[in-house]
Amino acid sequence: MKRFIPKPFILFALIVMSIAMSSCKKEVEVAEADLIGTWDIGQAAVDIKVGPISLITFLKTTLQLSDQEAQEMLDDLIADFDYISGGTITFRADYSYQLLNAGFEENGTWELAGNKLYLTVTGEILEDKPLTFEEMDGSTAFMVLEDDQDVDFDEDGSRDFTATIVIEVELTKQ
Repeated sequence: MKRFIPKPFILFALIVMSIAMSSCKKEVEVAEADLIGTWDIGQAAVDIKVGPISLITFLKTTLQLSDQEAQEMLDDLIADFDYISGGTITFRADYSYQLLNAGFEENGTWELAGNKLYLTVTGEILEDKPLTFEEMDGSTAFMVLEDDQDVDFDEDGSRDFTATIVIEVELTKQ
């Protein structure tokens, strides 16, 4: 019985093609027309890190906080983002938006650039911190916001730090 052994070039080409195809992550394309309408905002997931480690680990190991103190600080920081979960956001064709959530209302304008969504709250200066569409179809969208935030830990500033906050939220079109 004869065994088929591919030539080294063919084998190498197959390996390169499979690696190239698996490593290509296509950027999500979002059309303005798909965004216009009212969306229900799902539960936001918030992850906070200091460098490569989780905030809770940083607070316990670097700042030497007890488990309870570290958890309370983490809970306080995450609570700052409660307004994101739930409610609705309406994107209008005139590039305005309205966010409504349990008595909280925010109005502003929106701009779409590729898979980046820039929101400007009425009367505020535009910050260059867009939401990134990770997934989008006609009825659901998965978006991520990543932001660095300075945390004032103590009065003398000796233990202040910068945390990277990653917020993930799913939208469902009404």
